[in-house]
Amino acid sequence: MIPRKEGLHEATLASLRVGVVTVDPRGRVLLQNSEASRILGFSAAATLGNTLAETLGAQHPAARLVSQVLEDGVDLAENACSVPQRIGGDPLSVDLAARPLDDKGEGAVLTLHDRTIGRELEALVDQHQRAELYAQLAAGIAHEIRNPLGGIRGSAELLESKLADPALEKYPKLIREETDRIKRLLDDLAELTRGEDLRLSRCNIHEVLDKLLALQSRSPAWAGLRVRREYDPSIPELELDPDRTTQVFLNLVRNAAQAMEGEGLLTVTTRVDTIYQLVPTTGGGAPVRMVRVEVEDTGPGIPEELLPHVFTPFFTRRAGGTGLGLAIAQQWVVRHGGHIRIGAGHTGGTRVRVLLPIKRS
Repeated sequence: MIPRKEGLHEATLASLRVGVVTVDPRGRVLLQNSEASRILGFSAAATLGNTLAETLGAQHPAARLVSQVLEDGVDLAENACSVPQRIGGDPLSVDLAARPLDDKGEGAVLTLHDRTIGRELEALVDQHQRAELYAQLAAGIAHEIRNPLGGIRGSAELLESKLADPALEKYPKLIREETDRIKRLLDDLAELTRGEDLRLSRCNIHEVLDKLLALQSRSPAWAGLRVRREYDPSIPELELDPDRTTQVFLNLVRNAAQAMEGEGLLTVTTRVDTIYQLVPTTGGGAPVRMVRVEVEDTGPGIPEELLPHVFTPFFTRRAGGTGLGLAIAQQWVVRHGGHIRIGAGHTGGTRVRVLLPIKRS
């Protein structure tokens, strides 16, 4: 039996994986399908009869685009718009396009293409490729430097034993100290050369976090810091390498403490992510439920133009830093099938988000 024309139109719009919103000449919503409701975060019942500006806010990218089309009567499009979500979570990356319904000014139609999953997969693949590239680079550097470094240190020790003038002893001593510093750097660099040497076991992520926070809190540098834990008790045990996971979050909390210079609030949050994330498998990207762990500080934050470089080995803004901490953290998160992001915190500091799969493929 063929459904009535009106029912067929409604069923067709509801089945589209593209959001569709139709407005009248005054910008009031006449029609909104289910995909548009998901992307915008408001049901059709909440938007019908209202303008998008009234429902979403005048600065919302969809409201601005529709208003401009109604005013100018031309087709407009914006790609990769950041569409905020009402109930927490990251903004969606959405391609917007709007055009007049006809040349008589009878209104406009807006389409919304959610590109978040595709961009998520691109970022995940990029993170894996960079981790592999850094591993190859680190292995080559360590091999080329370690051998001559041993000879330099041995020669400095021999020279120190032969010098009779105490005023000259400081020079071979300085050579020894600098070669030892380079060796420590190579040891850190070696962390980027290791492959799938994970020793997985069932772990309670909260126990891992509490242990390292308790250890760090004894440091005099933490005397003026406050630590807030916001844990989700529903998180199950995860398959993790406890040592490597500790190393990841130890780097993150130390960076946060150093950024706050002894005073501020460190917030550690855990929760089951509300959206299935993509993880690489032999067959491509598979959606998996993830656990989100966030480390946020109230420090000065990281300038936006530097964010793309923070996981690059040897990139550092701190005097005396090696610039390997975040690169190593990324390495072990990726090896666990997760991914790591860094951005601005809620209070202007820095927030690092680590996503780990509840069940590894």
